[in-house]
Formats: sequence, structure tokens, C-alpha cells
Amino acid sequence: MNRLHNKVAIITGAGSNTGMGSMIARLFAAEGATVVITDQSNCQDNMDKLVKEITDKGHRASSSVLDVTQQEQWASVVADTVERYGKVDILVNNAGTPGPRDGSWDKATAEDFHHVMDVNLNSHFYGIKAVTPHMEAQGSGAIVNISSAAGIIVFPDVPPGYSASKGASRHLTKAAAVDFARRGIRVNGIFPGLIETPMATYFTEAPDTMKELLKGIPIGRAGTSEEIAKAALFLASDDASYIIGAELVVDGGLTII
Repeated sequence: MNRLHNKVAIITGAGSNTGMGSMIARLFAAEGATVVITDQSNCQDNMDKLVKEITDKGHRASSSVLDVTQQEQWASVVADTVERYGKVDILVNNAGTPGPRDGSWDKATAEDFHHVMDVNLNSHFYGIKAVTPHMEAQGSGAIVNISSAAGIIVFPDVPPGYSASKGASRHLTKAAAVDFARRGIRVNGIFPGLIETPMATYFTEAPDTMKELLKGIPIGRAGTSEEIAKAALFLASDDASYIIGAELVVDGGLTII
């Protein structure tokens, strides 16, 4: 307990109540952090419920509306966080989108491609730009970018924007890790495999599809949001004080066979 004592963490894409961002918020709060839960305006009700759930347990939480594709909203959320809590110690870039369900190149549009890149890649750039001046001023900080196993290997019938965005996020993380290391800011990435989240219900709620997918996962099951949250906790905590640019793959072995 208290691995994040007195830390202030901004977590994006945390408004589903059941996905990775929400679970990260719960775990970080339980470990002593003040969590700022962010998501789009249509998730406000869920964010309010999550804040209440966390604060009812005696932990600290608040919420802010954030469209991660809008750089000016990033500036506003970070400024509000610093004004309210005095600092920002941790950023988890969790918000993401898979893109259209039909991932074929024939049906892919430029608009779809740009939207996925905006959510999955550009938002990481905006977030890093927004928090690092404050982290540098205090001499410390930790950034965790949530990528995907699709950033390491290629899956068939996945929208081209998804694979491209996750692969690019992988190298953006490394570039940031190198440039910010001597400023006291650690940047690392997590690469989830098939995780049971609202975004993955297209796969996880289709028995035949799941049966085929599980053949390629040595551990024989999908992962959970809690398992991703525990990985994020490690990278955000001082336990990972000598780790930068890491690719923490949490995929049940999907990418090794």
C-alpha cells in the first residue's frame, strides 16, 4: 500500500467504469495517489460515479472532461490540476480507439485513419507536452503510455490506423524517454494483448472468435484490466526508478509465438 503516497496522477480514457483507465484510477487511488479521472463529456456520469466510489473509500479523486485530440483541452486540464493540487507527478496516456470494426483496407477512409492516429498517437504527444514543464520544474515525474501488442506484431483485418498508431506510440515513448531522462522524468510503455474491456467486446463476446484468438495465446485466456493496472502501478511508482523506455508487454505470450 501507499506506493504512490502524495502523488497526483492524471489518467485519460477512464470514463468507462469497467475499462483499463477506470481500474488504473481505482488502484492508484488505493495506493495513495490523488487521481484526476478524464474522458470525453459523454462519459461524465460514469466519471462522477467513479469519483464517488473512490472518495467514499476515503481516497482522493476528481474528474475533468478531456478530448485527448484537442491540445488546448490538455493545457486546461493540466493547469486546473496544478492549481488544485499544486503539482502533477504521473500521467497515464490510456485513452484509445480501435477504429472501425471493419478493418479492411478496402473500406478504410482517410478520415478514419486520421481519427485513430489523433486518439492513439497525437494525444500522447499532447499529453507529454502538457505535463513535462511542470514535472521538470519539480525535478520528477512518470509517464506511462498505453500502446498495444499491435505495436509489436501485426494482426490481420485490423484497421491500418490502429497498427500504425500503436507502432508509432512505441517509438514516441522511447524518444521521450531518452530526451526527458536527465530531467528527472521517466517515460515507459505498456503493450496489452487481448484484454477484456468495453473496447474489446467485439472479440470477447463472440465465442467462436474468442476460441480462435485463444489458440494464439499461450496462457489460454484474455487478460483483465486489473492486470494492466498493476503494470501501470509498477511503472508509475518508485519501484521502477531505473526504468525508462521500457516495453512492458502484458499479453499472455501472444507476441512470443
